[in-house]
Amino acid sequence: MQFKKIAFLTFFITIFFAACGTDNSKNDKNTNIEEIKNFKLTTTEAQTLNITRIENGFVFEEYKGKAVLVNFFATWCQPCIVEIPYLVHLKEKYKNDFEIVSVLLEDNKRNDKVKDFISEYNINYVVTNSRQNLTFSDIVGGVEAIPTMFLYNKEGEIIQKYVGIVPIEMMEIDIKKAIK
Repeated sequence: MQFKKIAFLTFFITIFFAACGTDNSKNDKNTNIEEIKNFKLTTTEAQTLNITRIENGFVFEEYKGKAVLVNFFATWCQPCIVEIPYLVHLKEKYKNDFEIVSVLLEDNKRNDKVKDFISEYNINYVVTNSRQNLTFSDIVGGVEAIPTMFLYNKEGEIIQKYVGIVPIEMMEIDIKKAIK
């Protein structure tokens, strides 16, 4: 009986300290990420998006004066695919004041495959496919699940975060606030 107590206590202490070590490495990573102020993403069309971190959001230099929806997705993700027609509709409806930047979260996806995906689903907004995409997902606060979207107003301030499929009506209410 005494052996079981000692074994359990040893196991518990080992697990406890192992978890603490993991948290410390996360803090080091977050410290480095918090220091990044300017960032670049590359689109599937080889264009560079210049992004500047501000106190409570991000300014997309190429889309100054417009609200921006950043959509983190993967081509294999069924909920991501389901939301594409709604995003296409929103982009068209609010095209003068609103942009969508879709950030692919797949390592080493060939650009021609991503372009085929864009064509297949008639995507009318910017898609980025660069090595920096994963780092950017950490910089915005971490993306735990996909699809995840962040809506920024014309000044680059965060308005809303969406996780999973969101009703288009709800997004439109927030977009109207963001473009004011």
